[in-house]
Amino acid sequence: MSMLGGPPRWAPPPLPVVLPEDDGRQFKNCHALRVPEYPFEPAFQAMSIMNPDIPLDGVDLILNRNSLRKLLDFAAGKRQDPFCMDLHMVQDTLFITRKEKHARMMIHGAANSGYGHNFEEAFTEPENGLDRSSSHHRVIRYRLGSLDCVVRFEVDAYLDGANDPSTTSTGTTMQSVDNISTLMQRLYVVEPPPNASQGRSTAVIPKGRYIEAAKLAETKARKSERLNEAMPQLWFGRTPYLLVGKHDKGVFHSTTCTHVEPQFAKWEDANQDKLCKLVNLLIELKQAVRETAKGAGVLVCEPKGAPLRLFTVRNRVGVLPEDIITKHWSVERT
Repeated sequence: MSMLGGPPRWAPPPLPVVLPEDDGRQFKNCHALRVPEYPFEPAFQAMSIMNPDIPLDGVDLILNRNSLRKLLDFAAGKRQDPFCMDLHMVQDTLFITRKEKHARMMIHGAANSGYGHNFEEAFTEPENGLDRSSSHHRVIRYRLGSLDCVVRFEVDAYLDGANDPSTTSTGTTMQSVDNISTLMQRLYVVEPPPNASQGRSTAVIPKGRYIEAAKLAETKARKSERLNEAMPQLWFGRTPYLLVGKHDKGVFHSTTCTHVEPQFAKWEDANQDKLCKLVNLLIELKQAVRETAKGAGVLVCEPKGAPLRLFTVRNRVGVLPEDIITKHWSVERT
């Protein structure tokens, strides 16, 4: 797996363009598919070259942007599909790992399958030497309330020649709110699910070039822009641009480029209550996992109204190889 690469360049073709609906196998979680035992290992292997000596003792959470979005929806009481996450403590750092039934999904071109994958392929160009790259991920670190978070997320594209925004990224200043124990009061510990499958290590192939964060973009194929719907994804990934291909049944007639970073502070202010509930939920989860016998568990969220359930594990299953843990966490191992 090539881990040191870059996102494809935004290169829209002359319009209009007619694209078929997405079809074939698509990744839901490429890391879980290729490295099922240690899905976070590829990021750490890339970091071993780009930022090898960074200490992580002070980090509270390491997780994917997708997990943050799902937990935000839960904390806000929003209806969503059921989900499952693996939780592991490494010293005082909680890892939250996506847990999909199938890491790759089959799209058959049926109704409502969408055009997003074909749109991204048709409107972007890979960097030289990265033609076989399946995706590009970044890892960023920021504070979410009182929590020091490391967040991994996928980047769809970058804008060639885009100017660095004059605004600076905003942090999150959380005001005190009612404890989320009312939301978590039905979280309880039950017996463990089956053991996870075994994986394999990651080979690092240095390729590509560094693309500044100020140029990164999320792409969407839609009939209308619907910026507010995309804001949690953009905000959690601190992605400054939204590129939308507007279409009518696959006929793409226009594109829009929105510089969303200046709107982050406004969205953050408007969603303070939800974000505060999310922070308290994450704090509660970390404490619950810390108190389990093995320092690990599986979080299950069923349809709206059902309780969260934290399954314990019979045997300690690591989230990273021991040599990586030793390198980045300096306190005494358990």
